[in-house]
Amino acid sequence: MTASLLPPPPSFRHGLANLMASLAGARGHAGLPCPPLPELPPADLAPARHLVLLVADGVGEAQLRAHLPGGLLDRARIATLESVFPSTTASAVGTFLTGLPPGQHGLTGWHVWFSAIASQLAVLPLARRGIRGPAPEAEDWAQRLLDAPPLADRLPCPMEIVSPAWIVDSPFNRRLSGRAKRTGYRALPEMFAAIETALRVPEPSYIYAYWPDFDSKAHDAGPDGPAAVAALHELERELAAFLGRVQGTDATLLVTADHGFIAAPAERLIDLGDAPELAALLACPLSGERRAAYAHLKPGCREAFRAVIEARYGHALWCVDSDNLLADGWFGPPPYHPDLRNRIGDLTLLLREDWTLRDRLPGEDDYRLAGMHGGVSTAEREVPLCRFDLSRFDLGAGASPRSAPGR
Repeated sequence: MTASLLPPPPSFRHGLANLMASLAGARGHAGLPCPPLPELPPADLAPARHLVLLVADGVGEAQLRAHLPGGLLDRARIATLESVFPSTTASAVGTFLTGLPPGQHGLTGWHVWFSAIASQLAVLPLARRGIRGPAPEAEDWAQRLLDAPPLADRLPCPMEIVSPAWIVDSPFNRRLSGRAKRTGYRALPEMFAAIETALRVPEPSYIYAYWPDFDSKAHDAGPDGPAAVAALHELERELAAFLGRVQGTDATLLVTADHGFIAAPAERLIDLGDAPELAALLACPLSGERRAAYAHLKPGCREAFRAVIEARYGHALWCVDSDNLLADGWFGPPPYHPDLRNRIGDLTLLLREDWTLRDRLPGEDDYRLAGMHGGVSTAEREVPLCRFDLSRFDLGAGASPRSAPGR
């Protein structure tokens, strides 16, 4: 299949990097590489004493429409944004914490090939493939390999990060949090309580909060499974309680997501273990995502790999030159991270519809995920942007004039 049949590249004029430009500009830093969102000019946000960004992991536009229609978040939605490419947490959180698109911060998916150490790591836990838990070198790797400048170190105001206690002080988070204050929480009510406490600080501030519960449940049982849907309703209940407590506060709360979700049927999983002739052409295991995988090939094997994978799996994926994705702006505008070209391999495999792809190293678990993201479908790419102006928020109406639906 040709690249012309692919969806258009992510819009970096209407996406997460633009959202960060709006927020940073409103807090006095106008140096980010992407323009602010048209729906969210920095001058419009700047008067609020506190700006809060809540990232609900995995709660894409499709999930909001399917399971919370007419609810609090739905009524406060002001725009639909594009996630980053790939549409996954590691790449999007890199953008939230640095303000840069993936091409500049260099985090190209869950598994990243780092040429400086000639190894592939799961970047969020900084773990080697096939080995559970952070590596002994994780602290050193965080300092050496996570080299994008933290947004907190460039803002001329205090920043606080509210994140689950089990990850808030991870090497990844400590490195990309910079000088921001970090606050951990154990359950959703504690997250909102921590935000409420942060809103009592007298000076202007920026607060970033991250909630992972929907994502973990959607991976385990699917984005439409009872556990995942229950998590969405819990979010709305706790959000309503929080808004009731902080009405009248001089603050603006924005709620968005890092990506959306699709269901991933077990019968639509391609395992490269079933195609040893393909694995033999790879210089290292596939990296990236199960829905967007990078193939680093042995010298002279590009066309052989392309021919075999298109013949066997062309119904389920697109096989495109990684250089073409780079040139077409999929990773955002230049200047690119100096190791980006090495990290995205020779070819990128983009999975169609609800297909997924994996390869496994010896010793890796045979785990299956009922829900997935990282790909190019609308459900994975589109995320909502919801706005609550707390100084004039009316919980009874569910939305202030500023946060009325704008679709």
